[in-house]
Amino acid sequence: MAAVALVAVAGMVALTGCQGGSAEAGGEGGTDSITIIHAPVNYEVAYIAQQEGFFEQVGLDVTINPGGTPQDNLAQAMGGSADLTIVAWDTLVTASAESIPVLAVASSGVVAEDYDTSGILVAADSDINSVADLADKQVAFSDLGGGPHIVTQQAFIAAGLEPSQLDAVKIPFASMQAALEGGQVDAVYPSDSFYSQMANNPDFKVIANPTREFRAGLPITLWAASEQWLTENPETATKFIEAMELATDFYNDPANHDAIIDIRMQVSEISAEQAEAMQTEFGVSIPLGVS
Repeated sequence: MAAVALVAVAGMVALTGCQGGSAEAGGEGGTDSITIIHAPVNYEVAYIAQQEGFFEQVGLDVTINPGGTPQDNLAQAMGGSADLTIVAWDTLVTASAESIPVLAVASSGVVAEDYDTSGILVAADSDINSVADLADKQVAFSDLGGGPHIVTQQAFIAAGLEPSQLDAVKIPFASMQAALEGGQVDAVYPSDSFYSQMANNPDFKVIANPTREFRAGLPITLWAASEQWLTENPETATKFIEAMELATDFYNDPANHDAIIDIRMQVSEISAEQAEAMQTEFGVSIPLGVS
């Protein structure tokens, strides 16, 4: 991946690069009203901050809206539908390279080093057993140009293949299992509960986990906002970071396990068993000098 320049701006870590809405400030000592969009994954800390009163504690009145792909979420922030949104690391890098003025405010989900929350799966009876076998095969991703797509291209190179030999198609996480069962694609790359559900199903097999292999310890997703919004609302952004820190501490406390399971069940509309199978690490700080 190309080197990414990261700089500190008004107490926040930022990626140069969008235009967005502005917070409705309640004045000195008052409450700022903002709207945030979360992705289908890595949403837990936002709801923790809401339910546990951390947003209120730091002086924020937050409306949380569910989002979609990283590109769609970024487009909503650009169009003024939200002040802050979760985007994928690679989406932000691409936006920066295209001179879109979007800034990274805080990290969200982080790639674990000792377990997997995503990976490439094929049918159990498939003759595809490794990345090398995926040459010219059709692989489904939730979005094209995002993290899983890019790390799979890295895996192709590591396996001695050309990235052009990856036949990538876009399919929502929720439709991947049916697409693979129906033979519409040769392989899929789900994440979180979608990954754990398929990885634990004997009808499928995991052939590679490129995200952990190439990105362990780095952010998967980030909270981002437009450069304009951050310039106009630095104190609001700082409050948001403080709330994320409180929520991340809550998430990391084993005593709060049941509360997190409840959030996953409600937001993703999944069973308790599926919620238990989800494994996610969170962090707030963004590493500098990443390449």
